[in-house]
Amino acid sequence: MAARWYPIEEADDSLFATAPLYHARSVEVPFSAEETWAALTGDGVSSWTKGMRQLTWTSPRPFGVGTTREIEMESGLVLREHFFRWEEGTRKTFTATEATKPIFRHLVEDYVVEPTETGARFSWRWAAELNRPWSFLQGALDRFFFAPTGRSHIDGLPAYMASQRGSALR
Repeated sequence: MAARWYPIEEADDSLFATAPLYHARSVEVPFSAEETWAALTGDGVSSWTKGMRQLTWTSPRPFGVGTTREIEMESGLVLREHFFRWEEGTRKTFTATEATKPIFRHLVEDYVVEPTETGARFSWRWAAELNRPWSFLQGALDRFFFAPTGRSHIDGLPAYMASQRGSALR
């Protein structure tokens, strides 16, 4: 049986200033900016992010503005995403366009990778507005789902990269 898709209104950077749900987080990564970017644009993202089952790029490489992907969460929610910004090696930003549950009215996510003296800094922002009746539950959804998923996505990156480097050296 084919999934039913619910539209999500596309958003841009202005949502970061107005969204009722907003998270921002940065992590220092002891790997180069190039290696960090490669991890964030690879196929392994779902392996270190809590609650994420699978990431599927639905556009061919090389990626750029217009790239699309699908994210499947452990909850069964699947999101379709469209990248409206792609600055190779440094920044990518997407808006969600559809989901298999009518939770989101708007959703936007931004990734920035910057070189540092000891590796790279990965900074992340996420903003969303929920549809009703989900908006009445936004506090609980944020506390138990959105915030922990975001923390695991950011905080899990260095360990994931270290594990991949270790695997490559064996």
